[in-house]
Amino acid sequence: RSSDLANLAEGNITAVGSVNPDENFRFLVKQKNANFSEVSQQLVDRIYEFLETKGLQYYIKSINCIKAFREEAIKLSKVQLFNAFLQTLKDKVEERTLTEFWEILVQDSISLISKVEAEESRVSIEEAKQFLAPKEKRTEISLDAAEEGGDVDDLLDMM
Repeated sequence: RSSDLANLAEGNITAVGSVNPDENFRFLVKQKNANFSEVSQQLVDRIYEFLETKGLQYYIKSINCIKAFREEAIKLSKVQLFNAFLQTLKDKVEERTLTEFWEILVQDSISLISKVEAEESRVSIEEAKQFLAPKEKRTEISLDAAEEGGDVDDLLDMM
């Protein structure tokens, strides 16, 4: 930690590293000439690296990165960037069956940034809550809709 402080004092941090990526990210986005998209992409790359590794300590690291990304996105009006990332992350998590990681995200209530938190968001508070709901619940809703207007063949096609 003390070496990190020395680096911060000297301004030696030029990229999001793997040791303290959340702190690096926060430091870099505060720089005058910071390119938020670029720096957040470095952070996202780290998050995906951690998730590839699998394991609780890497999940926690990923969560800390996501929290940092979310907070800075709100402060710097980069809400769409964060929300797009979280949507992509959710798809990747579902593909790779990272259920344990997603459960931590849900427990920490880390969802899309809603209009309540940031004016430029297009996400309602309901959509933000729904986003964290398990996939089974959403499937039931679509099955109900299919029962109303569709037939058994449509349902089978959906499966």
